[in-house]
Amino acid sequence: MPTSNVRILAAIIITAPLLILAVSARGHHRPKNHHWPLQPKDISMAREFLLAHNKVRLHSGEAPLQWDRALSRYARRYAKQRAADCKMVHSYGPYGENIFWGGRDHWTPTQVVRSWAREHRHYKKETNECTKGQICGHYTQIVWKQSSRIGCARIKCKNGGLFALCEYDPPGNWVNESPFGYRIPARPPPSTTSPSA
Repeated sequence: MPTSNVRILAAIIITAPLLILAVSARGHHRPKNHHWPLQPKDISMAREFLLAHNKVRLHSGEAPLQWDRALSRYARRYAKQRAADCKMVHSYGPYGENIFWGGRDHWTPTQVVRSWAREHRHYKKETNECTKGQICGHYTQIVWKQSSRIGCARIKCKNGGLFALCEYDPPGNWVNESPFGYRIPARPPPSTTSPSA
């Protein structure tokens, strides 16, 4: 066999498998328009919301929350509905929910959670009530013992502000129940009759 034929045959033997590998590998690339569930900026936002919540829960002696993509999708859908007006209106869905509005659009997830957590100073553990004239329900939802999963979203409003919300499952803030897992006895209503003389 002449030398030139051997070289051609060797080139075919070497390049044919490489060509076959290259062609077959093309079918394993993901399509250009494939949507991944979370983009890098979403992962960063999720991590920040989760870490901020778990820091508050750790301080209160509660177990850490886990991120839940279904809750996150629910929050994202509702945030998009609020983008036009940014009204502080709850979704009234099946989850516990904290909502937030800020007059500027650069509130970080940590700042949002801290604003809710600051309500701890208005929560009276011994009576399971907020200080009169104050709110504390955002804080109690964050630390609610039975809540184990969370999903959050935030969106820039058309008016330049920011709307953020977190969804909690199982939901918290049940009447006559403490966020820390014990029942609070209901107090009898004040007497409307005076004792007879």
